[in-house]
Formats: sequence, structure tokens, C-alpha cells
Amino acid sequence: RKFKKFNKVRVMRALDAVALPQPVGIPNESQALSQRIAFSPNQDIQLIPPLINLLMSIEPDVIYAGHDNTKPDTSSSLLTSLNQLGERQLLSVVQWSKSLPGFRNLHIDDQITLIQYSWMSLMVFGLGWRSYKHVSGQMLYFAPDLILN
Repeated sequence: RKFKKFNKVRVMRALDAVALPQPVGIPNESQALSQRIAFSPNQDIQLIPPLINLLMSIEPDVIYAGHDNTKPDTSSSLLTSLNQLGERQLLSVVQWSKSLPGFRNLHIDDQITLIQYSWMSLMVFGLGWRSYKHVSGQMLYFAPDLILN
């Protein structure tokens, strides 16, 4: 528990280091918060291309389910393929999150908590995005070799 408190203090100090110079006098709480999150437009313009390039470089590879489309679809074969695909996607989510800037700087408990609370949302969003992108949302595009209508 002491580590979590220490980590919160460290994060607040990091935010203070990024904050703009404070005016003379004692600012109230809302002024201090607005100063912490305020960035100049020049900083935003300079940060966007490197951030986009970074996100594109860590984009995960296409994950295949390993489903054999030559065999008849039974409930057990579909569930087995979905289970194997889920395992591969979960490993991909963990690897992807480790490559995000600043993620490894977090305390290990915070890293685990973030992954535990977000893996399902990331996987569902990915399913929705693939379904929209490849089959116009008419079918569920789990993987290139596993598309369900």
C-alpha cells in the first residue's frame, strides 16, 4: 500500500514539473488544475505527428484464429477456435500495452490493474472495428479465418 501512495505522489510531482509557471501569489485549486493540464497550441502541434507515428509503429499484427474452414462448423470447433483466438488476443493486448509510452514507468500493480480493467473493452472494440472495416458491420469479423454471420 505504501508503494501506491508513493506512486501517486510521484505522478503529481511529474504533473507539477510539466505545469506552466505559476503566477505570483497562492492559486486556488481550480487555477492549479488548469495550469497542470494546460498546454500551448505550439506544443500540441509538435506532439501530434510523433505520437501518431508511435501509435502506428506499435499497431498489433493481424491475429489468426487457426480455424479450419474445410471442416464442418460444429459448436465445439467454433468454441475451441474462439478460445484460442481469445488467448492470442489477450497476449497481444498485454504486449501492446507494454509498448505504450509511459506504461512501464507505472508501478507493476497499476499496470496489472489497468490491463485487468481494460482488456475486455479493448477486445470488443477491436472486434467492432474489424467488423466495420472489413465487412461493413454485417458480420462478426473475429479474425481473417473466422468470420461469423
